[in-house]
Amino acid sequence: MMDQVATTRVALVIPVFNDWKSVAEVLLSLDQLPSLDGISLHVILVDDGSFQPRQFLLDPRRCLRIKHLEVLDLVCNLGHQRAIAVGLAVAARLPGIGGVLVMDGDGEDRPEDIAALLDASARHPRHIVCARRSKRSEPPLFRAFYLCYKLVFRILTGRQIDFGNFCFIPASALRTVVYSPATWNHLAASILRSRVPVFGVDTQRGRRFAGQSSMSFTALMLHGMSAISVYADLVTVRIVLAMVGFAGVAVCGIIVAVAIRLFTDLAIPGWASSVIASMMAMLVESLVFATVAALMLLNARSAKPVTPALDALAYLGSSEGVVTEEAR
Repeated sequence: MMDQVATTRVALVIPVFNDWKSVAEVLLSLDQLPSLDGISLHVILVDDGSFQPRQFLLDPRRCLRIKHLEVLDLVCNLGHQRAIAVGLAVAARLPGIGGVLVMDGDGEDRPEDIAALLDASARHPRHIVCARRSKRSEPPLFRAFYLCYKLVFRILTGRQIDFGNFCFIPASALRTVVYSPATWNHLAASILRSRVPVFGVDTQRGRRFAGQSSMSFTALMLHGMSAISVYADLVTVRIVLAMVGFAGVAVCGIIVAVAIRLFTDLAIPGWASSVIASMMAMLVESLVFATVAALMLLNARSAKPVTPALDALAYLGSSEGVVTEEAR
């Protein structure tokens, strides 16, 4: 099944914020998977400003598939998505890797689904393979807001996003991803916009191994807004067009009100003046909003973006803060 990746060295990027016990369980489960026979894993744990002590329950001398374990200390807490971007930038510099796996370290991205991602990559070698949740087990309120997020994303961008961070990026597409400024804000949206072919694999949500999620509702909202920000230029253009449309409606309303006032007996005293004043306010506000949005877009396009491949490594700690353990 995995004939094209059976002897490949694969990097695994996992962002970590205090969740060391869960990460250890994930790595232990992953290392024991018989479905990953022949796969050599270079694990990159990105410590995103954790304040709890590290707890590794993994004995490097007994690892079967994890050949390297590397912990990257970030100089400050960057957030989940940017920690992933730093990990990808480091992985892109590794020689001889066949691709990079990205997953969370809490257990909700199931280690046993990695084989399915690699199998799909073997059948579609130039595609980024993304895990889609075929069955969600979150609370109803979370699912309701998630559906709202997907709907808003579809309306504003015209694209459908149905996958998250759990994915396999082949070496052929890795350079595209790490040189995309959008990866600094949201990996899934960046992949969607990269125009690299994407293949989806249905998976189920796993159970968290230990502790509780540190993702608050505010953080989830910010995560959704970060996905939309990847399409900020497209969203701005759509908003400008919408404002121009509102301005056109206002002009038509003014013309109709004037025509009714001058050529019919339908208007009551003061009606035309009120309608025209309202339409004029709508016209001015629409044009001002469209102008400001257009200027903001032009200003953003002239600013230098953050490119993970070039800028992310600046957020790594000193050389003493990087731990490398030879598993074999």
